[in-house]
Amino acid sequence: MEGQTQGAMSKSLLVQAQLLAFFVGIFPLLTMQGQVKSDFSSMAAAGKVNGDIYQNSILGIALSAPKAHWEVRGPISAARRQGRLIDAVYDSGVPERGPREHYTLGLLVESQENYPGRTLDQYVRGLRQRVEDENVKIYREGFPLTVQDVPFVGTVFRFYERPDFGYYRGLYSTILNGYFVTIEVQCGEEERLQKLLSQAVQITPKPKR
Repeated sequence: MEGQTQGAMSKSLLVQAQLLAFFVGIFPLLTMQGQVKSDFSSMAAAGKVNGDIYQNSILGIALSAPKAHWEVRGPISAARRQGRLIDAVYDSGVPERGPREHYTLGLLVESQENYPGRTLDQYVRGLRQRVEDENVKIYREGFPLTVQDVPFVGTVFRFYERPDFGYYRGLYSTILNGYFVTIEVQCGEEERLQKLLSQAVQITPKPKR
C-alpha cells in the first residue's frame, strides 16, 4: 500500500514539474502578447494530476487512467490557443496482451475563438481532415454520442503500422467553457474505445466566480 502511495505521489510530482517547467518558459511571452493568450495559459496550467486522475477545473473535466503513466508531451501553444495538454499510457509490459489491455488517452484543446461561428460538427470534419493520411484511415465517421450527459461527436480511425497490423484511434469532441475539447482514445480493439472513454471521463460543473 505504501509503495502504491509513493508511486502515485511520484507520478503526480513528475507531471506537475513538467507543467511548471513549460509555463515558466512561456510566461514572459504571454505577458508581452496579451490577455487572450494568458487565458489559454491559465486554462492549461489549471490541469493537475493526482495519482490516477487528471483534472482541469477551468474546462470542467477529469480523466481517470488507473495504473497509467501520465506525461505532458505537447505541443502546447498559447500563441495559437491550442495544445495537447496531457497523455496517459497504460502498458502491462506483456506484449501479447497488448490488443486486449493496452491503451492511451490524450486531451486536445483549441479555443473556439480560433474558429468563429464554427459548429461542433464543422470542427470535427476539419479535425478529421487534419488527421487522415495514407496510414490513418476513417473507420467510422461523424457519429453523435453522450458522455456524462454532454453531447460529443466521435470519429474512429484505423492506424496501420504495417499492412497486416494496426490499432484504432477514437477522437471524441465536445465544447466546454469556450474550448473545443477532444479526447483521444487509442487501443487494439475498436469495441473497447467507447468503453474506455466512458470509464475515463468525468464532466464536472464549471466553478462559480
